[in-house]
Amino acid sequence: MTLTQAEKAAVITIWTKVATQADAIGAESLERLFSSYPQTKTYFPHFDLSQGSTQLRGHGSKVMNAIGEAVKNIDDIRGALAKLSELHAYILRVDPVNFKLLSHCILCSVAARYPSDFTPEVHAAWDKFLSSVSSVLTEKMFLTYPQTKTYFPHFDLHPGSEQVRGHGKKVAAALGNAVKSLDNLSQALSELSNLHAYNLRVDPLLAQCFQVVLAAHLGKDYSPEMHAAFDKFLSAVAAVLAENCQLLQAGACICAWC
Repeated sequence: MTLTQAEKAAVITIWTKVATQADAIGAESLERLFSSYPQTKTYFPHFDLSQGSTQLRGHGSKVMNAIGEAVKNIDDIRGALAKLSELHAYILRVDPVNFKLLSHCILCSVAARYPSDFTPEVHAAWDKFLSSVSSVLTEKMFLTYPQTKTYFPHFDLHPGSEQVRGHGKKVAAALGNAVKSLDNLSQALSELSNLHAYNLRVDPLLAQCFQVVLAAHLGKDYSPEMHAAFDKFLSAVAAVLAENCQLLQAGACICAWC
């Protein structure tokens, strides 16, 4: 996954700000990770995972130091993180999915701290960068999501276009209906579920982007606890929209937003 010069510049520019609060952002990202995805705690049985603990801050610092090394060596991330790749693959044996989850939590933490700087373009660049880092760390074990554009061949997909804004309103309205009907999401979203499954045959990948936008708009109010609650809510919405999904290929339908 090759970053363009513009994407590299966006990553480096934000990192100059992130570096001044790297330890705090690292700890917050782990708090988000453990709150939203408690299964990841299994890799830290000996840690005090309470908010602000010395061990949490220490590991958060290690995470961000690794990100910093990747930024410094953005043209050779694989070389810069080779030892970490082997550590996570052969000794720690970390599930590759966890790197994707942590990357998402880092994006939310950065967006919450630098909302005006974390534009959609910067978001895309950082998502691509962190995906590259994750790929390096997991390649021995085994994004912006451009493939989703295939569902909108008739749209003007430039930032701020009338069609993008219009569809964004539809998405927000659907989430609003879900919030009003928290105790009966299946009924509230039944028509949308049928539409996406049988007519559009969509594989939703929207929730992570939605959470980063929320973090950028709400700033510090988008706490790890709120992050965890919204993640659970959006997962429930995604499950309803996906429950009627039928793929032509053999195997289960993968319709998770996250």
